[in-house]
Amino acid sequence: MDTSSAPISWRDAAALEDLFVALAERDATAGARLMSVLQTAPAEPMDEWPEAEATLWRSGLELGMEGMDRANLRPWRDLLLALCGIGFDSSAFRDLLATMFRQLASDYLDPAGLLAALGVRRSEVPTRAVGRRWEVFGAVRPGVLCFHPAHGLATIEGVDALSNEVRIRCQRAVDLPLDIVLSQTVLIRPASWLQDLIRGEPAAREALASGQVRERALEGLLSAGPVSVEMLKAVLVPGTLTSDELAGLLRGPTAVPVVGVLQPEAAPVQTRAWHQARGITEMVGLLAGAKTLQDEGADLANVAAILRAGGERDSTARDFAEAVSRLQEAFGAGSWLAGLLTDLAPRAVCWTNRDLFAAEADRLPGRLITPWFEATATARGAAFLAEATMSLPLRLWSYAERVVAERSTDPALFLETAVREVARGLASADVLLWVYRNGGEARHLLASPPLLFRTLQRPVRGAYIKARKELHKLLMDDQDFQRLVMRNGEPEAVVGMVQTVRHTPMLDAGERQSLLVKIVRVFPEAKSLVEERRQPARKAVGRITSVRSFELRRRELEQIIQKEIPDSSRAIAHARSYGDLSENAEFKAAKERQALLTARRGDLEDDLHEVRPTDFGDVVVNETVVPGCTVTLHGADGRVEQFHVLGLWDSTPEKRHVSYDTPVGRALLGMKVGDTVSMPSGEVVRIEAVGSLTPEQLAWLRNADAV
Repeated sequence: MDTSSAPISWRDAAALEDLFVALAERDATAGARLMSVLQTAPAEPMDEWPEAEATLWRSGLELGMEGMDRANLRPWRDLLLALCGIGFDSSAFRDLLATMFRQLASDYLDPAGLLAALGVRRSEVPTRAVGRRWEVFGAVRPGVLCFHPAHGLATIEGVDALSNEVRIRCQRAVDLPLDIVLSQTVLIRPASWLQDLIRGEPAAREALASGQVRERALEGLLSAGPVSVEMLKAVLVPGTLTSDELAGLLRGPTAVPVVGVLQPEAAPVQTRAWHQARGITEMVGLLAGAKTLQDEGADLANVAAILRAGGERDSTARDFAEAVSRLQEAFGAGSWLAGLLTDLAPRAVCWTNRDLFAAEADRLPGRLITPWFEATATARGAAFLAEATMSLPLRLWSYAERVVAERSTDPALFLETAVREVARGLASADVLLWVYRNGGEARHLLASPPLLFRTLQRPVRGAYIKARKELHKLLMDDQDFQRLVMRNGEPEAVVGMVQTVRHTPMLDAGERQSLLVKIVRVFPEAKSLVEERRQPARKAVGRITSVRSFELRRRELEQIIQKEIPDSSRAIAHARSYGDLSENAEFKAAKERQALLTARRGDLEDDLHEVRPTDFGDVVVNETVVPGCTVTLHGADGRVEQFHVLGLWDSTPEKRHVSYDTPVGRALLGMKVGDTVSMPSGEVVRIEAVGSLTPEQLAWLRNADAV
């Protein structure tokens, strides 16, 4: 059937099968045709379609997605979002969505954080909600009006794409997590009639008299959930309209009653009390909106059940932290709350996972940080709070330190915890900064250049960037800090610092030279060490590999071209002969196999064109590490080990073969006997010897048939 002509119904199985196959074969018009077919489909989610049609569409779409070019999914944007609209869902589809969102938001600094906020990888977030969250994200920009149940009507001031927070301003500035904005906040569409009404534009107010603006008002709302008149009422009453004015707007000239909307003659709506909430998210909104909180007569059994359910799930950890913090702020260490927190502690994910505890603490408003730490100390004890603080950004440490001091009988508990963290060798820049500023005699632990540089090399984001920048600045510019790291000029400490500075990959050439000059400025006696042991520039290494590795890849390419791709083409043709897309598992598998083979063929052809084979027979070692040599290393603990530095594709861990392009190979390349090297693990080793490969090793590297 010609898929480019006659209209197709969403129930026309034969025509749809051809259309899905065309989509899988990258027919440029298939996507547009499928979009037109979707316009005839029901508005309900696919799960509510008749079983036969739902099965046809699911199997066909799974096949059709194979034809989408994952390197550029922009042309498929409208179709993929339309599939979100009908609730199509599968792991492959969510992978496509994730890839597309990364491409569409390529300038967003934390794409992983954006995907988490969109809920792409969370099966409990329906794809319909994912698509709507993406639409909301597209409208999140400065100047846009928004409404949040806990904060009311506000204006978006900015988006922090590193910390994934959106700053809104109502009575004050508030930083909301991006996922809360996308999932719970209602946006007012820019340039809409509703926006003009809220901003008091005279023309918008005059239009109210016409009574024909109900649909225009609802069209002005943008939310991850379905828009509703209740939502409109929350946005407009009482700041923009009275209840009577809203009722007239919604009723219009046709006088159609709207269920759930306050009519002039209706009784006032009764607000639910905080302890009567039906879930953790609603409880947070009620707690935040209450002027005062009373526990007398409260349904504490309901409160306990809600907190228990909310505390056990990662997806509601944020609401749990805020609810507990607000209760702690209101009731303090009251007996009922203290007992409840102790009961919640073993199962609440915020108190069993240090990273999650830190993430939720970092997101809380400033006034709730101390109550959150107090509740944590009540639930898990001061020692747990001290240990969990080691994962927090430094800006929160003073709050935690105060609570630990109040709750612990050991005045040194906080310091001892920080010292243990440093001694473990895994301390963050935040921990090292705190110890430097507050550690007293414990500051001597920072006299370890490998620890310092290893910490600075760790990737961080959001609120943790500030501490790393400060630590880096101390290292580069602060003479007191430099003296501390080099133990006030002890020769071994200065040597260790110079060697680490020379070989760390963290510093660029300018920073390395600048820091070496500053070391000499602090300790002039290090001048000869810096000058005499300066390493010559390393020569660039061409793209070479052993004859063995080159031949193995050439044979792989030959096998793919001569056998595997023809076999795959025959398998596709055979599967196509079945003709029924709902039973075409063979076709899908064959297409997947063909795509993998084609990609691998291209990679191999490029590699074999660019890389030169060598037998390493003419390598001259001369006590310098070059591809085709054996290096003997001596560690600080006396351990001796050997590596054979070889070509680009020659890594064989069990034989101690390392490619010159691996982290270990790059650290060793160009170094000489007697040099010290900072290994990727942070360990500093000395090169004991550099020698040639044995005849047996050379023979193995020339023979592709050797085992």
